[in-house]
Amino acid sequence: MFRGYLCRQYMRLDTTNRITMSKSKKNIIGLAVILGLLFMGLLVYYFFFKKIALPPTSPPEDLLGGEVVAPAEKQRLVALTQETVLGAAVASDTETSEQKITYVAWDGVINQIDFNGGNKNKIGLAAVERIGAATVSSNGRLVAVKYALTSGQNRYLVYDAEKKSLKALPAGAAGLSLSPLGDEVIILSPEGNAFKITTAKSDLSESKNITATKIPDLVLDWHNENSVALKTKPSGLAWGLLYNLDLKTKKISRITGNVYGLTSLFSPSGKKVLISETEENGFDLKLRSINLEKNTQSAINHLTLPEKCAWSQDDRTLFCGAIKTSNDYIMPDDYYKRKIKSSGEEIIRINLDTGQTQKIIEGVFDATNLFLAPDESYLFFINKIDGRLYRLTL
Repeated sequence: MFRGYLCRQYMRLDTTNRITMSKSKKNIIGLAVILGLLFMGLLVYYFFFKKIALPPTSPPEDLLGGEVVAPAEKQRLVALTQETVLGAAVASDTETSEQKITYVAWDGVINQIDFNGGNKNKIGLAAVERIGAATVSSNGRLVAVKYALTSGQNRYLVYDAEKKSLKALPAGAAGLSLSPLGDEVIILSPEGNAFKITTAKSDLSESKNITATKIPDLVLDWHNENSVALKTKPSGLAWGLLYNLDLKTKKISRITGNVYGLTSLFSPSGKKVLISETEENGFDLKLRSINLEKNTQSAINHLTLPEKCAWSQDDRTLFCGAIKTSNDYIMPDDYYKRKIKSSGEEIIRINLDTGQTQKIIEGVFDATNLFLAPDESYLFFINKIDGRLYRLTL
């Protein structure tokens, strides 16, 4: 009898333990499901809803390590924006002929300001994230924006400030450039085992086939009304090519090739071009100006890059940001990667007729995207260190 009692008690205890264990398992499974759902929710948020960190609208106080220029020069060099600028150019109001500056801010907002940085007016918006670069046509009318999808694929937008239109290039477009007249674009697109080059209006209508090429990684530069530069992506560790495409005749002519560290900047007339070159290891950067009509050239004995220069309207003068550092870097690679340790820069004026060089100003800045006011009284540039747009009185 007592043995039967013990058996009944054991069975009750065993049943209770099983129920308790079953509840514990259910609790553990429930907790695991909840944690799994939370983890999946975080993944969905990260990949689809999380905003990409964007550059600050103004640099930290200690970014420049002090003043951009000496106190005595502050009146000559003025910051026109407080936000990071990706591209800019002078624009003329078609109604009033008033000269302004069109610029693209880091967040895709397209603004206009006067030469003093005032009367700011939002004229457009390229509402995309992961903007990698932006350019403005030389007359300030068209804006091109390059951005990346989450997959890493690049896409392009074209904004026409006159028509207030924003158009997206077809998926797969490999590059574009804006007409100096601000009414057309030229587009590089893959086609089979080659790349086709086409022109179109700013709204992408009236597309015209110009030519095709099998040269990979081409960069287009519509530098003159009827001329487009075709150049390979620059590196001091690979040789580059530079061609010129005549849009009227569709003829492609070779300017130079098999040059390491090759970058270029054509003059407004297209009759001269500034190019850089290095040794095969990317060191010993040199610049030269080539007169394409006379087939002559002259050396530029300053450490800089063509994209850190601007031509005068008469093709006779260069304004450049000369880097104050040694010439033992791989160029332009190390410059693009911001590996260069510099004590600052000098803005210089180079007279190509006489070879005379004049220092205009020096300071702690990195001048890029240089362009002149129409009367050449001001030089504008984006400071790569703080991202702001500056005006220098010449």
